[in-house]
Amino acid sequence: MDSGAEQYRYLQVYEHLTHHPGVAFTEATPLPVELRSTLEKLGASVLRETARRSSQDGTTKLLLTGADGACIETVIMRYSQRVTACVSTQVGCPVGCAFCATGALGFRRNLSAAEIVDQVRSVIAVLRSEDRTLSNVVYMGMGEPLLNLQAVLTSIRLLTDPLGIGMGHRSLSVSTVGIPAGIRRLADEEPQVNLAISLHAADDRLRALLIPAKYCHPLAEVLNAAWDHFALTRRKLLVEYVLLGGVNDSPEDARRLAALLKGHVVAVNLLAWNRVTSSPDESLSAAEGRPSLESRPSLESRPSDTPSRTPTQNHSPVGFRPATREAIEGFRSILVNHHIETVVRQSKGSGIDAACGQLAARRRSYPAETPPADGSPPFIETPPD
Repeated sequence: MDSGAEQYRYLQVYEHLTHHPGVAFTEATPLPVELRSTLEKLGASVLRETARRSSQDGTTKLLLTGADGACIETVIMRYSQRVTACVSTQVGCPVGCAFCATGALGFRRNLSAAEIVDQVRSVIAVLRSEDRTLSNVVYMGMGEPLLNLQAVLTSIRLLTDPLGIGMGHRSLSVSTVGIPAGIRRLADEEPQVNLAISLHAADDRLRALLIPAKYCHPLAEVLNAAWDHFALTRRKLLVEYVLLGGVNDSPEDARRLAALLKGHVVAVNLLAWNRVTSSPDESLSAAEGRPSLESRPSLESRPSDTPSRTPTQNHSPVGFRPATREAIEGFRSILVNHHIETVVRQSKGSGIDAACGQLAARRRSYPAETPPADGSPPFIETPPD
């Protein structure tokens, strides 16, 4: 827009972008025709939807492309009474957790606040064609949100602006592998937003095998930051724990986790590990130094005083396999018996590589599927909660 435009025109444009995502500027009737034409040429989003894929469990995965050609993925998860958008904060991820497809891509760049917000706008546009509304946003897609914290904080303020999209702070959740300084800053600046921490191990030696050293802060430091977060916000901590068969799913692991969390206001989400493919998309992995899934350290490199849990031939290419149903239930029972609120979360979208740990922006994972010309999503049968 012309910087000399009247102030109320900016407000009208903002209202159109936030209240009518996906609607062309040519239909923004409060604006003059000439201005509508100019804005339509500039575009209404910094992201372009390149492809879309849906599954029968109510999940849709959007492949979104930035102005520089970088691809990210955003996931829509439909339930009977709510809809959640899982948004990305980085192209790739610098952390590089051993069991995560996104981490195998390496790191290209941070997303801007506009790119984060436009993911949500893209989701709202999809849902409006279904006469559904967005209930929750989780910062759990590609990337580590607390390593792009300023953009995340700005996006939170935009998403919760009552004059804009108007989401409630408590409907937003930020997930982190555990960046203590970021946890404390999030508490200071957005105390009503939910915090989720991905622990994945209850002792530092095992956790160091799953999370590279640069971002693997000692558990004591991570949890002390989490307790400081609660002291300021009074918001229950969500602990995410991916169960890897024969690695971190033993009764001893469960008892150690219970001891770490005892006496604190927490809820634990247990997730079976979602298998990932061994071939990251060339558009993100081609840069020199970006590790492939096959290059991850073997679990056999764990310290000698850590219990031996050698991968079997049933492991995926990254050396892991999902925990068994019996192991998951046994793990849950131990936590519950120690009075730790615990649920087993059923991952949605695993059949289309849209579940936790599977996002890798692979163009070829969208076989012959592009958004319909009218913008409407494919038919999806939404199961009950």
